[in-house]
Formats: sequence, structure tokens, C-alpha cells
Amino acid sequence: MEVGGKILTGAAVTALLAVVGHYATGDGYISGLEKAAQTEITAQGMDGVTVAFGREPLSRKAVLDGDVSEDMKQKALNTIAAIPGVSGAAWAGSDLVAETDNSTANVDPAAQTAIAECQSAVDKAMDGKKLSFRSGSAYISPASNKILDDVAAALEPCSGLAIAVGGHTDDNGNAEVNKILSQERADRVRAGLIERGIAENRVTATGFGAEQPLATGSDPEADARNRRIEFKVQAADKKATNDANSQQGE
Repeated sequence: MEVGGKILTGAAVTALLAVVGHYATGDGYISGLEKAAQTEITAQGMDGVTVAFGREPLSRKAVLDGDVSEDMKQKALNTIAAIPGVSGAAWAGSDLVAETDNSTANVDPAAQTAIAECQSAVDKAMDGKKLSFRSGSAYISPASNKILDDVAAALEPCSGLAIAVGGHTDDNGNAEVNKILSQERADRVRAGLIERGIAENRVTATGFGAEQPLATGSDPEADARNRRIEFKVQAADKKATNDANSQQGE
């Protein structure tokens, strides 16, 4: 999925988490996290990276290994740390780590299941589709308004959960301008969801600029993958606010 999919590929991973979420945080649950993590690594094309979780004692912290570049190591760590239920990730034999945002790490299994099911519905609404904007602006194309209709409909049954909208650009041009543009686009998408009935306090918007690329390089294919809006369902344990000021250092 080029746009609108989160770092997670979506259907396969969230469906698996929805199943394992019915278990307590025992071996079955840890095994489910491990399978989800390895599935995500494979889906992201990071061949050579392996993921393991501790069994004695059981741990939700992932340990990654493999003979890959430093850039890929960090990308893999960030990818795994973003999976619901994972409490953190570290690279074996090095100081490289990635911290989870804790949006689901400390949530009980039943709530994790609800998050996974809702994320799966959002991913299905976005599958094969792309939110598009007028070049250099936050103006959403008419076709993208229909996509927002579908995303809002997927979120409607998810009462008690929050949705984080992330805006991302390619690395062409000025980095600060790109970050501001990504924030403006995330803000516009957030406003669109609110207009469609999603409660304001459930939706956050954050612009990341080109800081979290999905693809390396600056060829047209990589640029197209990196220009995207991501939707991440999470526990509503924090006040949802517009992040424009914090992203711009205010």
C-alpha cells in the first residue's frame, strides 16, 4: 500500500493480532507477536532480519538480528516497535534500540483486539487507494474525499479508540518546508474526519515531513511511496490535540 497504510502492512498483521489478543500475555500471545513482527519485516522487504521475543521469562520486547546495513537496522527496529503490543525493540549485540509509543503496549489484550480489528477496518478502507493533494498544497482532491468517507465509516464503530493521522512527504526540497506541508495535510485530513462525524478529541494530526521514509532513494517510485497519509488506531488514553504548534517548535 503506497499511501494511507501505516508502517504496518495492515490486514495480515492486524488480523493475526486480533486472534492472539484473546489470549493472556502468555506464550500464545508472545508467539503471536513474534509471527506478526516477522510477517511485517518480510512484507517490508527487509530480508535477512530476524525477530525474536524472550520466553524465559516471557517478554514483549523484540530482539532483532541479521547482517544488514545500519540504516536497515534502525528502520527494522522502528517498524517492529510500532506493532501493537510490542513494548520495545533492540538490536542484538549493539546499542541500537527503538522505543514504542506505548499507545498499546500496556493495554489489556481485549483492548488490543479492538484496536487491531479497527485498524484492520481502516486498512481495508484504504486498500489500493491513495489520498492525493494538489502539488505543494494541502488541498485534497475530490476523489480523496470519497476515501475519507470510507475511512470515517470504518472508524464510526470504534468508540473509545483514537486515530492518529500522520502526514509524510518525499525528501525533495527544503526539509522544514516539507515538514510544514506534511502538518498542513495531516491537519486537513483530521478536519475531514471530524466533518464526517468522528469526535474531535479522538483524532490527532502530526506532520513528519521526510523523517520516516518507507522507501530509500529519490526516484519517482520511492517518492510516490514516501508521500503518504498514515492512519494509526490506538488507545484513547491521551488527550487528542492538533500537533501543529509542537511540530513547528512553538
